[in-house]
Amino acid sequence: MSRRLARALVVTASACLFAVAADAPTAALTPVGVCDILRDLTKMDGKELAVVGRYSFRSEGRWMSEQSCDAPAPTPPELWLQEDARDAPKPPGQFEIDNLALRKKLAEIGRHTSLGKFRFGTPDYDRWAVVYGRVLPRKGEEAKKAPASLLFRGSGVVIFLTMD
Repeated sequence: MSRRLARALVVTASACLFAVAADAPTAALTPVGVCDILRDLTKMDGKELAVVGRYSFRSEGRWMSEQSCDAPAPTPPELWLQEDARDAPKPPGQFEIDNLALRKKLAEIGRHTSLGKFRFGTPDYDRWAVVYGRVLPRKGEEAKKAPASLLFRGSGVVIFLTMD
């Protein structure tokens, strides 16, 4: 008899938790471009964001970028991707991107940024993507290559996009 009662309590508690979770409103993340972040890097320092842009993969590393920004900058508009499964931020429980804002931001970025065309290999070297992570300004010599890094947990928070 006590096993049946315990099972009934577990089922009831689970149902209540799912009902509360289902009623809780979920705010979709608004994607931010690399140029938006670099426009005021001190304000973005330590922020957890969904960053949209050109995801590039080369032998020297991975980064998110745009070809140019409205205001000229002394360094390329890039955020180097720094993978850290332990210390990088976890995405929200309901990892949802605002689709309308994403389409608008990607169209804006696409007007001044293109994907690389390579004579060899695959088109995976440059792709459109959204990466969830924490913005960390770089210092010293590292800052000359790129002004900031994006600390992310791994491929589970990288969403590749198509323009279709």
